[in-house]
Amino acid sequence: MDDSQLDLGALEDIDPSLEGGFKIQFDREIHIETRVQDANTGPQEIGTLELVRVKILVQGEQQAFENLKIELTSETDLFFNYITIINKDNYKRIREEQKLTIEYPQFLQMLIKLLNSCHKEPNHFFCVFFMQQDGGARLDFIENLEYKFMEMLSLEFSSASEETIRQNVSFRYNLMKAKLQFVQNRYRETQSSLIKLKNPSLLVQINKASAGVSQNQSTQNASKYLGQSKKNNTSKFV
Repeated sequence: MDDSQLDLGALEDIDPSLEGGFKIQFDREIHIETRVQDANTGPQEIGTLELVRVKILVQGEQQAFENLKIELTSETDLFFNYITIINKDNYKRIREEQKLTIEYPQFLQMLIKLLNSCHKEPNHFFCVFFMQQDGGARLDFIENLEYKFMEMLSLEFSSASEETIRQNVSFRYNLMKAKLQFVQNRYRETQSSLIKLKNPSLLVQINKASAGVSQNQSTQNASKYLGQSKKNNTSKFV
């Protein structure tokens, strides 16, 4: 394992989403229709289809988790960041209001199944995300029964705090930077292996040229430093 792989692993471990002991159970980009909802005029009649990253995390053991967190983010809009946390108490309210039949421990698998259905069968299952100007939002899971649309589940969300968004953007930038470095390193390794296999003498020449450039740069830097040092020492006696 090279250093870039170690860097990627270390970065993923400091994902701010994991703070508080949360563990990722689902992480996938899904097409979701987004609509802006005005307090006076209501939601847009026609929304925009966006590729949204949906992340589900649980706090505690998978079969006996205390809290379930859902995060919605977007690579095209770094400030699109919505969160909801569901525990046993507020799930009880959701279950009663929406007439769900499953218990809290099975809610995680139900969510994963719904999201996978939206990903695999977008013509039959889809999500609509309603955003309000005050930062509140709602995610609806819809099933297309051909003769009507049936709402299967509705979850309330709220916009993440500025600090949470800042941490998330910083983490995603550093992770993307590390991934780019990893790809570049692998490309150079593969290129060197191919040249070594096809034309070993060319690889020797490339390495010599690279070493010469590095040595020349070091000599120039040393000359600049010595010249500057000499100039500074001379100025003391002027």
